[in-house]
Amino acid sequence: MTTYGNERWTASAAVTPPPAPQRSRRWLLWLGIAVVVVIVGVGVLVVRPSPVVPADTYVVGVAIGGLDRNGLRGAIDGPVRLRVEQPVAIVAGTERFTVRPAELGIRLDVAATERSAGTTRLRLPGERRELPPALTVDERRAQEGLNEALKPVNQPARNASVRLAAPQTVLDGKGDLAYTASDRGVTLDPGEPGRGVQTQDAVRLLTEAVRSGSTMVSLPAKTLQPADDTPKLAGVDQLIGTFTTYHPCCAPRVTNIHRIAELIDGTVVPAGKTFSLNDAAGERTRAQGFVPAPAIVDGELEDQLGGGVSQFSTTLFNAAWFAGLDIEKHQPHSLYISRYPPGREATLDWRAIDQVIHNDTSAPLVIRTRTTDTSVTVGIYGHTGDREVSSVTGPRQPRDNGGFRITVKRTISQGGDVQGTNTLNWTYQGLD
Repeated sequence: MTTYGNERWTASAAVTPPPAPQRSRRWLLWLGIAVVVVIVGVGVLVVRPSPVVPADTYVVGVAIGGLDRNGLRGAIDGPVRLRVEQPVAIVAGTERFTVRPAELGIRLDVAATERSAGTTRLRLPGERRELPPALTVDERRAQEGLNEALKPVNQPARNASVRLAAPQTVLDGKGDLAYTASDRGVTLDPGEPGRGVQTQDAVRLLTEAVRSGSTMVSLPAKTLQPADDTPKLAGVDQLIGTFTTYHPCCAPRVTNIHRIAELIDGTVVPAGKTFSLNDAAGERTRAQGFVPAPAIVDGELEDQLGGGVSQFSTTLFNAAWFAGLDIEKHQPHSLYISRYPPGREATLDWRAIDQVIHNDTSAPLVIRTRTTDTSVTVGIYGHTGDREVSSVTGPRQPRDNGGFRITVKRTISQGGDVQGTNTLNWTYQGLD
C-alpha cells in the first residue's frame, strides 16, 4: 500500500491465467472416415454384380431367382420375352382389336434386363423382388402401326365453313327501290365433331401395359372439335347488298367489264377497313388483260385501255348503296348514260377517280361477282342483321345544256327504326 498525503492507494498486478489444454478432435475425423466406409460398404452390398440372381426375383411374373448368367440369359430371351411381347387386346371406343407389340416396334431389351436382374440389392429375408423389363420403343413405327389399327375408331372432324354463291339477279331497277339483307346465297356449315385416339398417348399406354405384362389396354377416344376452313369469313351470313346492270353483248368494253369483275371477285374487306376499287383492280393495262374501248374523257368519247370499267364501278356502287355502307368516295359521269340509274352511278379512272367503300359493320365484307354476255352482277356478303335500305330518286330538273340535275335519297332502317339518311345531288352536263 502506498500513501500520498491523506489518500491511500492499493496496487495489485493482474496475472493472465494459463490457457486450458485443448482436447484432441482427431476422434471426430476418424468417426467421419468410419461413416464413409460404412456407407460405401453398404452400397457395395446393396448394388453389386452377382454371379447368381438373388432368390425370389421375378420379371413379369417369370421366376429368375438362383439362375446363373447363362440360365438368366435363356430365361429372359425365352419365357420373359414371350410374356413381354405377347399379344395385347386394345379397347378403343366401341372397337376392340389385338396388336403384337414387337410388330409395332415395342420389344424386350434382353441385355438391359439381364444387367438389371444380375444386380444384388439389400432385401429383407423372403422379400419378393419384381423387376420391370427393359424395353426398346420405336416411337415412329408404333404410332404408324396404331394409326392404321385405329382407322375404324378415328373419325376426323368436318371443319366449319362459309360458302358464298356467285350472286344472282335480285335488284336491277333505275328508279325507287328497297332492299333487305337476307341469307340468300350463303351456306353455313357449322362442321361436325370427330373422335380419335391421340397416338402418342396410345403408344405410352401400350408401352406401360407391355412393361407390366398386361394383356389388355383401354385407349380413350377423345372428341375432336371442328376447326374453321374459312376463318376470314367469320360472322358473314347474309347477302347485304346486290345489284345488276346490263350491256349489249360482245363489244370490247364487255371484255374490260368481265376482267375487272374477275379481279375483284372474292375480295374480303375486314371490319373497320376500307376498300379502294382502283387499288384492288390495279392499273388497266394490256398485261392485266384490258383492251381499248370507248370511255368518256373530258366530256368526249375516246378509246382508252379499260374503257367500260365504269359499268362495273356503277354496279358495285349500287350494291354498296343498297347495303347501307359508307361510300367515302365516288363520282358520277359528267354525261348521263341511259343504261345507269340517274344519280346512282360511279365512273372510274386510274389515279384520278376512285370509289372507296368503308366497312362500317362488325363483320367482314366479301365482294362476289357474276357476269353473263349481257350483264354484270355484284353481291356484297357480310352481316347487317335486319337492315332495310330504301332509295328514292327525285324528278329530273332540266338544264339549258341538255343535261339535268338529280337528287337521290337513301334511308337506312334497323329493326324498323330509321338509323340514318344520305342524299346524292348531281348535275349532268348533257347526254352521252
